[in-house]
Amino acid sequence: MKTQTQTIINGVNVSQLFETIDNIKENKKIAKFNFRAKNKWIDGTENQTTVSDFYGACKTHIRETPHVFVKDEPLLLLGKDKGANPVEYLLAGLAGCITTSLVAHAAARGIKIDSIESTLEGDIDLHGLFQLDESVNPGYQGINISFKIKSDAPEETLKELVELAKKASPVANTVSQPTPINVRLDN
Repeated sequence: MKTQTQTIINGVNVSQLFETIDNIKENKKIAKFNFRAKNKWIDGTENQTTVSDFYGACKTHIRETPHVFVKDEPLLLLGKDKGANPVEYLLAGLAGCITTSLVAHAAARGIKIDSIESTLEGDIDLHGLFQLDESVNPGYQGINISFKIKSDAPEETLKELVELAKKASPVANTVSQPTPINVRLDN
């Protein structure tokens, strides 16, 4: 009977990470994932989104407890401030995705991380949202991310990890490159 030693770095099971990579190399189908979200308008600018199931590794997985996200606008933007607004959720998703990518790639390289903090900010011009100026993009004009990382790794290595995390992050890629969004009305 084979005893497998597990290596954990930064809370990431590196043994399982490399096993997953090997499995994907052997069977490309298990790498295909489909994430899903269901949204419901509540009132005014408030919405609730539930994520419960997703498809991955050739089957559908249903979470024991669904995650519910409350989204609203601040008072200044006609909301009741019952939750972060959607563009703030985008920043939160981006922060989480890049950080997760950074931690996993550091772990895979055997680099121990003691702590990571990041600050994200982006500018939006309401001329675009309200369609007051067709030349103004209603989305972020740009997003800036700054990281504070505590690690014994050299600064140059940490800079490389930050760039690699941005390159590997699904959210960063979705935001920074054209991604088709198909919309339809179901009755």
